[in-house]
Amino acid sequence: MIQALGYCSTPFDPTRPGRLCRGREMWVPAWEDADPTPIWRLVISGARFSDDSARDARRGLTWSGVDVGVLMKALFPSSWLLGFKEEGQIPSVPEYVEDEDIFLAPRGGGARYDPCQRWQHYVDEADELADLVLEDRIDGALVFPTQQEAGEKIQEDLFLLVGQGDGSRWPMRRFQPLALPFLLQHVPGVVCVHQDKHGPALGIYTSEALDRSAVLSALAESAGALAVPFSIPPMLARWDRALHEFRVQWMTNRSDEFPVPPAPEGYSPWGAASPRFRAITGQPEE
Repeated sequence: MIQALGYCSTPFDPTRPGRLCRGREMWVPAWEDADPTPIWRLVISGARFSDDSARDARRGLTWSGVDVGVLMKALFPSSWLLGFKEEGQIPSVPEYVEDEDIFLAPRGGGARYDPCQRWQHYVDEADELADLVLEDRIDGALVFPTQQEAGEKIQEDLFLLVGQGDGSRWPMRRFQPLALPFLLQHVPGVVCVHQDKHGPALGIYTSEALDRSAVLSALAESAGALAVPFSIPPMLARWDRALHEFRVQWMTNRSDEFPVPPAPEGYSPWGAASPRFRAITGQPEE
């Protein structure tokens, strides 16, 4: 089986955020904004599959082979990550969080109310970050240059980001996109834990483009995984098409064999055995 880390960095318009993973997550509906503030988004996910059709792919960072906590620390090596959760289920709240901000959250459209806890805490250990993300115990993290208290304005903007969400709905709704530009006036980055098909993905929102391709490639290589660039966020895209584009790039720039085996012809319109690939590369018909 091949393990891979997929990533994509593109401009992001909070007034037109587009889809998140179909069937898994949606944005909290935004209001109209006549003067949108464009920002950037780096999306990172992963997958495990047997060939370039990716027909048996398990998608999400869980399957990438890359340690999620190490990944988050490597993205911001000299920064502090203030983890946050709006509707933390009481048994899943980290033991180092004090017993405060407990409230009753509606579930099933108000059919019942469950006790939840709103919490924030700096998370410095990579293994703790990994547990929180992989076990869906955290909504995301604010990136700070130093360990400092989040002021009143940041708290207001953070509540705007997650306060109207509902984790009990399906697809879940966690984040209000129009809150991101407000938060980025105070912090250099906002990390949101989004959902891919079979596990979590990370959306890193910044005011300027964040190029971490070298870091991601190094992390993937150290984990025995393949770092795959995507044209659109990997939680929205086809892995077989991304692998096709990466294979063409690989063959142009490298002499060693592409590390993903081709699927039999007919399994994927983007595979190395497809007529499309043979036409692009000039390979003769078999």
